[in-house]
Amino acid sequence: MRILFAIVALAGLAWSGWWWVHASSRDAALERWLAERRDAGWVADAGDVSVRGFPNRLDAVVTDLALADPRSGWSWTVPEFQILSMSWKPNHVIAVWPGEQVVASPYETVRVESSEMRGSVVFEAGLGLTLDRTAIEIGDMRLRGESGWEAGIGKAIFSTRQSGGDAPDFAHDLAFAASDLTPPAFLGALDVGGVLPATVEVLNLDSTLVFDRDWDRASVEGENPRLLEVRLRDASAVWGSLDLRGQGVLKADARGYAEGEIKLRARNWSEMLTLAERSGAIPQGLAGPLRAGLDLIATLS
Repeated sequence: MRILFAIVALAGLAWSGWWWVHASSRDAALERWLAERRDAGWVADAGDVSVRGFPNRLDAVVTDLALADPRSGWSWTVPEFQILSMSWKPNHVIAVWPGEQVVASPYETVRVESSEMRGSVVFEAGLGLTLDRTAIEIGDMRLRGESGWEAGIGKAIFSTRQSGGDAPDFAHDLAFAASDLTPPAFLGALDVGGVLPATVEVLNLDSTLVFDRDWDRASVEGENPRLLEVRLRDASAVWGSLDLRGQGVLKADARGYAEGEIKLRARNWSEMLTLAERSGAIPQGLAGPLRAGLDLIATLS
C-alpha cells in the first residue's frame, strides 16, 4: 500500500512540476513577445500577464492589452484577452475576446461590442507554429465608428483550414457565414423607396486562398505571406428580394493586381439597378441603356 501511495505521490509531483514548467514558459513567452514587439517599434503594453488552470489547463490571461503598429497605423485595445488550452494539447489554443474592444486604423476608430467572440486555433506541432485551422464564432456584435455610423452582426462563423487533395501548396480553405447583418446607416441611401428590410438575412463565402508561403509565427511577426490566387466557389448575399451570387477565380498578376473572371447571378437585378439609380450611384442617363442591355442578356440566358 505504501508503495502505491509513493507512486501516486511521485506522479503527482511530476505532473505538478511539468505544469509549472509549461506555465512559466508560456508566461515568459508572452512577456518576451511583447518585448520583441516594442523593440520592433510597436506599442505593446499589458497591465498583467498570468497563467492559471492547474492541474489540467494552461490559461493565459492578459489584462489592459494595447497593441499598435505605427508603420501600418493599426491598433487594438482590450481590457482582457484570454488564451486557453489543455495541458496535454498546447498546440490547440482557444482565444476569448472581451465584450468590448477598440480597433483603430488610419481611416477610422471602431468600438466593437459583442455577447460572444471566441476562436479556436490549431497549429502544427513545432516551434514554428504553422497554422493548421481556425474557427471564430461571433454573437450579437455591434460596431460603432467614431464618425457616428453603426453596424451589427447577429451571428457569424469564420473558419479556415489547410487545403487538402489536389490544392496547391500553402492553400487554405476559407469560409464565412453570417446572418442578420445590420448595415451602416449610410448604406440606407441605397433604399430610398423603403423596399429593403433593415437587416441582410444571409451572407456566405466559400473559397480557397493560395499564398506564396505558410502562415506561421515568422509571417505574423514579419512580412505576411503574399496572396497569389482566390478560388471563389460561392459568394452569396440575400437582402430582402435581392439575391446575388458569384463564383470564379482571380489571380495576382506581375504588379499584384487581380485578374480573372467572376461569374455573377443576380435575382431581381432590375430592383438593384433601380436602387443604384435612386441613390445616385449611377447617372440617370446611364440607367436606361444598362437596363435595356441587361434585359437582353437575361432574355438570351
